[in-house]
Amino acid sequence: MDRHSEQREAVPGAAERWYARLLEADCPDADRAACARWRAADPAHEAAWRELDRLWQHSATAARHPAVAAAALRALHYTPPAPWYRRQTWLWPAAAVAVAAVAVLAILPHWRAAAPAPGTTYSTAIGQQRSVNLPDGTTVTLDTQSSLVVRYDAHERSVDLLRGRAQFSVRANPQRPFVVHVGNGTITDVGTVFQVRTGKDCTGITLIEGELDIAASAPDHATERVSLHSGKQLWFDRSGHISPVQPADLQAAEGWTEGKLFVHDWKLPDLLAEMNRYNRTQVSIGDPALDAIRISGVFDSHDPHTMLQLLQRGWPIRARDDGSHHVVLLAAKQR
Repeated sequence: MDRHSEQREAVPGAAERWYARLLEADCPDADRAACARWRAADPAHEAAWRELDRLWQHSATAARHPAVAAAALRALHYTPPAPWYRRQTWLWPAAAVAVAAVAVLAILPHWRAAAPAPGTTYSTAIGQQRSVNLPDGTTVTLDTQSSLVVRYDAHERSVDLLRGRAQFSVRANPQRPFVVHVGNGTITDVGTVFQVRTGKDCTGITLIEGELDIAASAPDHATERVSLHSGKQLWFDRSGHISPVQPADLQAAEGWTEGKLFVHDWKLPDLLAEMNRYNRTQVSIGDPALDAIRISGVFDSHDPHTMLQLLQRGWPIRARDDGSHHVVLLAAKQR
C-alpha cells in the first residue's frame, strides 16, 4: 500500500476521533477550533465528517434502546486510554454523553464498511470551470472556486457539494437515486438538470428540468421537505427553513455555464462581487454614492476589463487602477 492510500484510509479514523472529542461536555473551544481547521484543510476531511454526522443523526433511536443504555452505564465505570491528540484521562461526566458515545461506536463499523470514505474529489480554482463525466453518464459542471466529493455505491449515487456552485445533468435511474448533500440539506433526484449554489448563510437550488425532492434539517433535527418543479428555484438556510418557491431566471442560470453573467437590475456591489469570484483582478467601490446604482446587461465573467469599460460608458462611474490587480470605482464628475 502506498503512502497516499494510507493517508486516505486514515481520514475516517481521524473524523471519528474528532467527533467523539466534540461530544464531550468539557470539550474546550481550542479543540473545537482545531477540529474546524482539520475539516477545512481538505475536502476529504469535510466529506468524512459529514458522512459520520449523518450516521450519528440516524443513531438517535439506537441510543434509546435498553441494551445501548445498559452499555452506556457500563461505560461510566470505564476510563478509556488518552486520545491521540492529548495525553490525559478521558472521563465521561454524564450518562447522556456515554449514551452518545456508545451510539457512535455502534455505527462506526457500518460506516467504514458501507462508505468508501474519501470518494473522488473534483475542484476548480479562481476563474476555472470544469465539466466532469461520472461513471453512470451523469455530467457535472463545476463553477469557479467549487469543490465536491462523489461516492457511488450499489444503492445510491451520492455527492457532497463542499463549496461553490455546480450543475448536475443526471442520468435517470429510479432504482439508484442521485443525492446531493450540501450543508444541512439534501437534494434527491432520479434524472433531471439542476443547479446548487452554496452561500455563507443559505443554499440556492434552481431546477432547469424535471422534479426534485429537497429536505433541510434544523439544529433540533426537525426536517422541512418540499418538491421543486421545472423552472423554479428556492433557498434554504442553516436553521432548516426553506424559502417559498419562486420562478427561476433560466437565462441567468444557464449563462454562467457558458461564461456569461446575465444581469437584470442588480445593485452594482452585487455585480462586482460576482465578477470578483471569477477573476484575480478585484474591483471594489470607493465611493458610497455608487452603492445604489442598478445594472442590467450581459457580461463576460472572465473579462473584468471590458466590464469596466462598459460601466464607465453607461453609468456615472470612473475606474482607478491601484495596481496589483486591484481597481477602485469612484463617482464620475458631472459634465
